[in-house]
Amino acid sequence: MVELALDCAANACSVAVARGGKLLASHWRKIERGHAEAAPVMLERAMTDAGAAFPDISRIIVTRGPGSFTGIRIALAAARGLALVTGAGIAAVPTFEALRPAAAPDGRLFAVLDTKRGSLYAADLSGAVEPFVTTAEALLAKAPFAVTGDAAADLAALAPRSIRALAPALPDAARLFGRTLPVGPVSPLYLTPPHTGPVTR
Repeated sequence: MVELALDCAANACSVAVARGGKLLASHWRKIERGHAEAAPVMLERAMTDAGAAFPDISRIIVTRGPGSFTGIRIALAAARGLALVTGAGIAAVPTFEALRPAAAPDGRLFAVLDTKRGSLYAADLSGAVEPFVTTAEALLAKAPFAVTGDAAADLAALAPRSIRALAPALPDAARLFGRTLPVGPVSPLYLTPPHTGPVTR
């Protein structure tokens, strides 16, 4: 069984291919814009490197958000298109599952992504809590905990004695293989409305 995993939800784009739970190929690129151009090229390369043909794909795992409005739609559209052609099933999962460390730390673990709008997308990876929007100040009140994601280092710097930053900083589709995932509908998971104004940093 060939599985394909896709993520374009944050400031990275990644594609991974596995067979029988064994990772065959993985391509990851840090990128803030241009996911639509990068994803097809990475997909072709990953399938070639894996020695797999597109008709062999039986399952597609794709991140559905939260994250970049455009990136999420690109990955979901690619997954739907491939499923239509190959007959593969789709498992749409929260972006935070592609941030989960390989080894679970002791205690509570949060995953956080910077919304670029003065807030954070967050999820408690040590529990079954749904993703939510919060602020650094509100999350600090839940310390102590470990944290992963692109806002992890900044959070840890605010409370180094009670917050520990872990890798990875950005999602990686290869992390989606080989475990039970909380699957949702094949539709975007948006926690905030699309941002149409200037991006703040």
